[in-house]
Amino acid sequence: MRLVILPQALRVIVPPLISEYLSLTKNTSLGIAVSYLDLKGTLGGITLNQTGRELECMLLMMLIYLSISLIISGIMNLYNRSVQLKAR
Repeated sequence: MRLVILPQALRVIVPPLISEYLSLTKNTSLGIAVSYLDLKGTLGGITLNQTGRELECMLLMMLIYLSISLIISGIMNLYNRSVQLKAR
């Protein structure tokens, strides 16, 4: 199973798994409850009150979430390339 079935299954599973990981990162209630509020509290509260620049704070917050999503996507795409069939 480890040498025959699992490698074949991984080739089919990995692309939807990438989408699922990104969806979990963006939509989980734990991620929204903890990291969003911490990030929003820090950037939207402290930084915004001290600088008064709301647009820059929100753009920075969007950039952080974009970078997290791109990192997850990049890692999963590298893994996808490693399990693909090699052309001869």
